[in-house]
Amino acid sequence: MPPLDLTHIRQHHTVAELIALGKARRQVTPFEKLGTFTPVKRNASDYLKHVREMLVPELLPLRRERMSASAFAFFRGSVELMDYDLDYQSSTEIPAVVCGDAHIGNFGFYASPERRLVFDLNDFDEAGVHPWEWDLRRLLVSVLLAARDSNFKPKKVEKLIQAASASYREALKRMFDQTTLDRFYRDNEVQAVLNFGGAPEDTADLIASLVKKAQKRNSEQVVRKFTVTNSRGERQFKENAPRSVHIDRQTYQGLKAGISEYLLNVRTDVALLLSQYEVTDIIRHSVGVGSFGSLCYLVLLTSTDGSHMVLQIKEALPTRKVGSQSRPALTAAMELTEGQRIVSSQRILQATSDAFLGYFQMENKSFYVRQFRDMKESIDIPTLDWGQFQAYANTCAMILAKAHAQSPTAAMIRGYVGNSAKFDEAMAKWATAYVEQVDNDYQDFLDV
Repeated sequence: MPPLDLTHIRQHHTVAELIALGKARRQVTPFEKLGTFTPVKRNASDYLKHVREMLVPELLPLRRERMSASAFAFFRGSVELMDYDLDYQSSTEIPAVVCGDAHIGNFGFYASPERRLVFDLNDFDEAGVHPWEWDLRRLLVSVLLAARDSNFKPKKVEKLIQAASASYREALKRMFDQTTLDRFYRDNEVQAVLNFGGAPEDTADLIASLVKKAQKRNSEQVVRKFTVTNSRGERQFKENAPRSVHIDRQTYQGLKAGISEYLLNVRTDVALLLSQYEVTDIIRHSVGVGSFGSLCYLVLLTSTDGSHMVLQIKEALPTRKVGSQSRPALTAAMELTEGQRIVSSQRILQATSDAFLGYFQMENKSFYVRQFRDMKESIDIPTLDWGQFQAYANTCAMILAKAHAQSPTAAMIRGYVGNSAKFDEAMAKWATAYVEQVDNDYQDFLDV
């Protein structure tokens, strides 16, 4: 299997023909059918136990603590369960390159290579070619769960779920008012996103404050926060066991060799830039919720002028976490393409990507590399008031549509969703039903 198999989404039809094909799919999978949740027989505890077996044992208590915080936190840390369930739901059978984990917390700000601040999807560990509605379903379920944590009124949230679905549908329509090349050159710079989505004034003010904060998060600020100067006057990472610990010499040497391989698949200008740096420290440092417990490292690079930057190296795990009906058997050869799959998907789905994005293999594992925290910032969802939460949810749905529009099959999606609110009602119905499944799984998780 290729690292990212795009065979089934390449098209030789016109846009008009693809839209017609999408409309025709409604006869096979009408909105009402798409909106009906089909319960799946499985044992969530056994499934998550299988996942835990692939993670760093000493980090499991912290992972459990994070996932226990709320049903939304559990949802974020158990994407494999929904991934499994989606295989058994009614589907449009229209494939696209999808994020795979498009929950409302996986959108954020980061710097483009031109040092402009953009807002986009920012997690691609589960990305691949799947039915497009997988992403929209996960986004809507996450909006419901996050809204419940903030104690927003259920009736308002119910309307918001439909509005977010409409935001996705209408953004996709607007994307097809543009040429193929214009869709590719989409602008997700913060101000352009605000203009595209028509954000209210108070939300614009919130975004402006976040932009100001993000602009202060450069490499030197990261170095000051995460490192100390040792007795020899050298910078090294701080330890905070078990989350942040230095690694053994063998792993250190293996990662240095991996970085040399990584330099072969980044842009030539980036490779030349990095030739002026040397690795001066490496630490294992876990982040997030869903990926917490997987292998993740920070690499301190020191330049010839004494300045620093930090790269993050993350293990690419997804194919080892899934086992539903349509999955091929895992082989070592497939596992070694996982980092490349994540990097390729990110480059497709994001309007602009980290210039330092790359991948390498170490022994039987695959890793991907990116710059750590460079002008990166996220929305603190629990602090949002109702108006801001509405705007944020609708903006995320709009960004998702723009990402999906990069697939050649996107015109089929455009044809399927059409202009009817009945589609939005169906998606809201499915998401509401699935929240009950999440609640049941969460309670089982707490009871173990």
